[in-house]
Amino acid sequence: MIFFKKFCFNRVFVCYLTVAFSILSFASSAPAMFIPSPYEGSGTSHRETDLQKIQKLLESKLVQHKLSQLGLSREEIEDRLHQLDDQQIHQVASQINALEAGGDSTAAIVIIIVLLVLVGFLVLELTGIIDVLKW
Repeated sequence: MIFFKKFCFNRVFVCYLTVAFSILSFASSAPAMFIPSPYEGSGTSHRETDLQKIQKLLESKLVQHKLSQLGLSREEIEDRLHQLDDQQIHQVASQINALEAGGDSTAAIVIIIVLLVLVGFLVLELTGIIDVLKW
């Protein structure tokens, strides 16, 4: 009788998970839309737009504090910035978007996966499907 209950529960549980993951796996098809480039159609050049983006980052108090710790003054930074050519300025401006504000997220992902596996084992142990804690 216990085997039959476990067998039925396992079958219902597997069917539930199959349906749930099937529903969650359908990605909504968001229509793509043309987004015009900020460089096209405006009177500003690539260099001016990129310089504005870099200036906005340099105005941050955290960045100013870090640069002052490195021994750089505001005038030295401005001089160095004006020495860069268009390609270098565009490279710096494009890398600003790639910065991760909170740092690397791989450690958080690994921790979440480990916690999910542990919760899964705990649920299976409490429901009596498997005996993880029984040696």
